[in-house]
Amino acid sequence: MKLNKILMPLGLLLTLSSALLATSTAEKLFDTKCASCHVKIKPADFSTLIAPPAMGIVKHVKMNYNNRDEAIDFITSFALDPQESKAVCMPKTIKKFGLMPSQKDNVTKAELDQIAAWMYDNIKINKSCNSKDCNSKKGCNSKKEKKKKNISPFLITGKEMPHLTKILKMNWENKELNLSEKQKKKLLVIRKVTMDGVMELKPQISKLETKIKMLITEGTNPQKLYPMVQKLSKLKAEATKIHINCIFNTKNILTIQQLKIL
Repeated sequence: MKLNKILMPLGLLLTLSSALLATSTAEKLFDTKCASCHVKIKPADFSTLIAPPAMGIVKHVKMNYNNRDEAIDFITSFALDPQESKAVCMPKTIKKFGLMPSQKDNVTKAELDQIAAWMYDNIKINKSCNSKDCNSKKGCNSKKEKKKKNISPFLITGKEMPHLTKILKMNWENKELNLSEKQKKKLLVIRKVTMDGVMELKPQISKLETKIKMLITEGTNPQKLYPMVQKLSKLKAEATKIHINCIFNTKNILTIQQLKIL
């Protein structure tokens, strides 16, 4: 009995030590293989970046892959064979930094698996703060920061208007869904057209809607707001048309059984 009491804590200590050692090794691999391009914390000056920060990468990976193993597989696969069609970041990010080169000559798959797992488990994503100091050594004063609301670019929202291509990207390798390579190729084209169109309109919509709200608060004469409201409705109508086309074209590629699974 006394021996068991000694061995159990010892086993727990060894397990914990192994886990900490693995984490330390993985972080060192990231620092050696990745940190020269991908910083670990959100920088105060984005003009110095030569590639997306690690926290941004993890954020978009988790948005597209809910399953940890799938997320890790994606990071590893993309690093070894980067393709714009597989990217989960925004098109404007690729336009800014370009497509990363393949890392197959710089790091092994086994090392990438360790790095990806460490990134998924340890890179912090602050969802409640938009401050430039978030995740940095300065920290974030949440009392002073106001959370920005995500303005929808669409006139029509709800479960009848799903983001189908995003849902499909999250289920890309789902064996039950069983997407064919031909289907994937067509779906990627639809996603690119949709994302490019909506992302071009979204900043205009967000800026105009915010301005209208501000002017309403200041008591601006409604007559001066009407032209802006008409312009806003026109922009949202264009975004909604793109969304409707995306849903229609995507459904035409999928089988009835695949739609039922989704």
